[in-house]
Amino acid sequence: MDNNKKAKRVIDTLTGPWERRVLPKMAAALPEWIKPDHLTILGIISGFIIAAGYILTLKSSWWLLLSNLGLLIHWYADSLDGTLARVRHQEREQYGYFVDHICDAFTTAVVTIGIGFSPLMKLEIALFITIGYLLLNIYAHVGSYTEGIFRISFNKIGPTEVRIGIALINFVLIGFNPTIKFGEQLEMTVADLGGILISTIFIIVFCIFSVKDAIRLDRLSRLEKEKDGQL
Repeated sequence: MDNNKKAKRVIDTLTGPWERRVLPKMAAALPEWIKPDHLTILGIISGFIIAAGYILTLKSSWWLLLSNLGLLIHWYADSLDGTLARVRHQEREQYGYFVDHICDAFTTAVVTIGIGFSPLMKLEIALFITIGYLLLNIYAHVGSYTEGIFRISFNKIGPTEVRIGIALINFVLIGFNPTIKFGEQLEMTVADLGGILISTIFIIVFCIFSVKDAIRLDRLSRLEKEKDGQL
């Protein structure tokens, strides 16, 4: 692939049609002094708000409402920073791509560490979720280089759907997160079990998509060599 060629963004999500209608209008309504970088910074701050809400559940599970507020702020900031640049024709493709995804990875780490330091979930399980998410993130970025396709969604699920799912789970955890015993020494909360399930799904999806793409790219490269008379 030509490194200078812009990767095609693949965003096929449940909320996608609604966001494509609403986000440009929201961006156009912002005052001129607000810049895309301001929204990127707000996205990072929202990550710390989400993490703080989780950690404060040491005091009360109602602090999960703060985490949900942080999720809403993060959706607003993360969805609008790039949209604002496009609406104002101020795109800086390489800079925006780099900063946006570095900040996303950092924010994900902050949030999952916050969950791990809460009484809701063991730290090692929260970090397992981080690993699964970052593997999918790496897959998306590698795909943008090898195929010219940058996948932001998998099976109709994208960042917005993930945030909605987390917010709904938080509402449930306010009143329901019992501890389940496995034998005499192992105890896990419902959130622990959910974290294991989510991270396992992330890793399975990563493995399936990666193997399928590797096989397909291998076949394509062999066909190209055959055409060139090299095999």
